[in-house]
Amino acid sequence: MTFRKIDKILTADGWCLVRVLGSHHRYHKIGMKPITVPDHNGQDLTIGVLKDIERKTGLSLRR
Repeated sequence: MTFRKIDKILTADGWCLVRVLGSHHRYHKIGMKPITVPDHNGQDLTIGVLKDIERKTGLSLRR
């Protein structure tokens, strides 16, 4: 799954992009810890990154 798809899913769930440092995008949501998602030129995110995002957000990304 690419960064663009993850970005759409997160923003639809209420996460707000607050900062970009290089290729890393930082998202915040009230009541949740912030998460960082890498954007590496349209490449798919690794399974480890997807699992970490799922664990922190409670979303199911790997359908």
